[in-house]
Amino acid sequence: MTEPSRYCDIVFNSCMTMSEWAVYWQAAGVVTAIIIGAVGLYKIYQELRRLDEQRSKDIQDKDTAARLKRTEFFLTQHRRLFDDKDLFEVLCLIDSDHPELADISIWDKKRKLMAFFEEIALLVKSKQINEDVAFYMFGYYTLCARYGKNFNEGIDISKEYWALFFEFSEKAEKYLEENKDGPPHNMSL
Repeated sequence: MTEPSRYCDIVFNSCMTMSEWAVYWQAAGVVTAIIIGAVGLYKIYQELRRLDEQRSKDIQDKDTAARLKRTEFFLTQHRRLFDDKDLFEVLCLIDSDHPELADISIWDKKRKLMAFFEEIALLVKSKQINEDVAFYMFGYYTLCARYGKNFNEGIDISKEYWALFFEFSEKAEKYLEENKDGPPHNMSL
């Protein structure tokens, strides 16, 4: 028979005082709290890892979208040379510095081409277009314009008025000298 101040457990067949049972229940509570805390920390860790992976994916998606948009913009600018009839007319003559370039009727078209080159130079300077790509795609034409005797007829091509053009052209000339066999293999937009 048990004493009234002792309480017995049927499962473990043990009898203890209430204060002895309190110690066991307290220990069981601490162990349970530690297990629940560990599981909670693991869940927090997993959630933080998932959020970090999601953030990395979002950044990568934004970077890909930005590169695609830059590529689209760049190709639009390149197409502009061929789709705009004034620019295309001058572009067809600029390679050989054709004598028709000295004609007064084409002077505004030459200025339009110079303005186009300055726009590209400004985009390169503001790092909106990769300079290697711009030099590769437009550098040759800037050199034709800069050194073309007939192209320079009737239009004042001086650094005073076309500073961006000259800066771009000088850098393009260095780039083309350094890359005589074509663009570097790691070139990208």
